[in-house]
Formats: sequence, structure tokens, C-alpha cells
Amino acid sequence: MPSRRQALAGIGLAAAGLIGGYTVTAAQSTSATLDWPMARYDAAGTGYNPDASGPKADPRVAWAGDLERTGGLEPDPPVVVDGTVYAGTENLLALDAATGDVRFSYDNYGVSHSSPACAATSIYRTKTLAISSPGGTVGLNAGGGMALFGVRVGKQRWRGPGTEPEPSVFGPSKAPPPVTVDETVYAVAPTTSDIVALEADNGRERWRRRFPGGDIGGTAFRPAVSGDTVYATGWPSDVAAFDAETGSKQWAESLDDTDVNRPPTATETGVVVPTRRGVTLYEDSGDVRWTRNLDGNATEGAVAVAEGRVFVSDGNESLYALDLETGADVWSVAFRHEATPVVADGVVYMTSGAELIAFDAATGERHFTRESEWYFSPPAVGDGVLYVVDGDQVLALEDEP
Repeated sequence: MPSRRQALAGIGLAAAGLIGGYTVTAAQSTSATLDWPMARYDAAGTGYNPDASGPKADPRVAWAGDLERTGGLEPDPPVVVDGTVYAGTENLLALDAATGDVRFSYDNYGVSHSSPACAATSIYRTKTLAISSPGGTVGLNAGGGMALFGVRVGKQRWRGPGTEPEPSVFGPSKAPPPVTVDETVYAVAPTTSDIVALEADNGRERWRRRFPGGDIGGTAFRPAVSGDTVYATGWPSDVAAFDAETGSKQWAESLDDTDVNRPPTATETGVVVPTRRGVTLYEDSGDVRWTRNLDGNATEGAVAVAEGRVFVSDGNESLYALDLETGADVWSVAFRHEATPVVADGVVYMTSGAELIAFDAATGERHFTRESEWYFSPPAVGDGVLYVVDGDQVLALEDEP
């Protein structure tokens, strides 16, 4: 017979399970949709879901969901999980992917929190959303918790190791979004630029490693994970690879001192590292396979990798499609902005400031341009629908029927 303590513990776990995931079954949309579970789609950062599709001609607005404030100059991209779109700035909102109706919100996580990344868990009925902010990484209940007497409880599951940021006249710094693989969250620790691996169940730290440039004030970007390796880049010019299970450093390199890195993308061929001036592909050993100097001037944005091609903006005058194996040009078109492309069903979607542009992935031909009075976020792509933050709204865009 179980002891009184064991019985009470069992009751507590059962209650936690209800709070952790009761509402998602009732609230989940019945419409079919595809997941886009984190910024840039996957842990590798490819920006490509081979099963997704979006609009190819001038799209119509299927629905528009209001946010509580505008996304600013650099809105965070939305994510889509189990029929729910998660987006927002000061407050993270959960909207029905089919209708745009607000299901619930997560309050008071600061105006500088990142896009969430969805992770599986072993102890809850619903998934965990990990978000990063200058104060640390937080695990949220993807189902929004339980509604009790008009108040939702159980929204937050854990808060990972972190420290409050130092006050700044420029406001809080932007937090790189975390990435998730199964039940592990990989994130950049605030103020230190350490790369950390956390358990999605409870936020417990599995390992922490100092990024090579962290000792001299370097800033790490969103990591990329592929297989058993975590790749990290950071300002000004460091690239490193860590074992995904233990955190042990596999290799570290530095670019030319006159160049600066941007976030990495992991591929089966190696890790693609965009820089201010161009692109470099490092093999799994850390050796350079190829480097392209595009004479660019990009300090923001990442690349997308799809169907053996690297899609990258030089931040100066062109969007390039490069061969992943060799770095050779496939095509280039005029595009004068920094951006993070995403790819779906043969279309490259780019947002820069107040423009959303779609290019043909095979030829570079422009499909459409959509303009805004505010600023667009990088998009997420579902089943025939493109989700994007447009100022103070989340838009679901689709082709005309």
C-alpha cells in the first residue's frame, strides 16, 4: 500500500498534469495544418519545410488577428503548432490557425522576448513552448494552462537559469530564439553568450559551454542543431561545434578579423555561415569547404537551405541562390535589403521592412510583392497559408480560390 506521502505526491502530479495540458484537447483546431514549430522552421535553421506550401500569386487575407502592440522594426516571426499560431511582442498570443481568433495570451514576458520554439515533453499532456528573453529562457504550457473561475493557471512551467540584464539607455537587447530537438531546448544564456542545453520538462540545465567569443564580449546567435552536433556563431567572427549530448567542444574557428558572422544553418554537407560580406561552408571537421565573397554588407538575417541550394541576401544589392556543394551561383536577382528567407513548394519568401516578396526558387522570377504601412516579420508557412506579423496584426495569407 502506498504511503500517505506517496499518495499526496501522486495527487500533486495528477493536478500538475491537468494544469499542464487540460485545455489543448478542447481548444485545438479541427482544420488541417502543418507545424512550423520554431523560427526558421527547424533546429537546423533551414527555413524549409518540404511539405508546406504558401501563396504563389498576389495573396488575399484569409484572416487578420490583432496584437496588443506593434512588432516594432524587427517583429519576431510567428510559429504554428497543432493548429495554433503563437505570435506577439509584449504579450505572446495564441490564435486559432483557421480563424485568427485569440484563444489565450501569455502576459508579462517583456517586449524583447524571442519567438517560441516548441518541444515535446515526457510528463505533460501538452507540449512546451520555450522563449528567450534578456532575463533567461522560460518554458510555457503550449495549451495555455487551465481556466479556473475566469483565470488561467499553469501557463508557465519553468524558468531556466538566467540573470536579470543590466539597465541600458537603449532598452533591453534582443534575445536569440531557442531551438528544440525532441525534449531538449538549446538556447543562448543572457548576458554571458553561453550555449546551454535545457530539459523541456523542467528547465534543468544539462550542460553549459562558453562560446569562444564570450570572454571578450562576443555575442552568440541562434544555434543550429543537426544530428549529434550543435553549431554556434557569434560576433565578431567565431564559429564553434559542440556535442549535442555532452556539450564538449568539437572544434572552433575564426573568420578574417575584418568580417563578422551571422546565424548558422546546419546541413548534411556541413554548416553554412553567412557573414557580412559573403558565405562560408564548414565541413563537419571544421575545415572550410568553400567560401564566397559576395561583396555584401549584411549584419542581420540568416540563410535558407532547400533542395541543394543556399538562399542568401548580401544586404547590399542582390538575393543569391548558391549551389550547396560548391558555392557557385545558380541565379541572382536585385534585392537591396538584409533578410531571412524561408522556402516552401518552390517559392522563396523574403520580408524586409515594409515589403513581403515571393521569388521562384528555381529561377529567381518574382511572383508577387506585398507592402505594409508597418514592418513584416519573417513568415511561417503552413498548408497553403503564409503566416506573418504585419505591424500590430498577424495575417494569414493564401491564394485566391
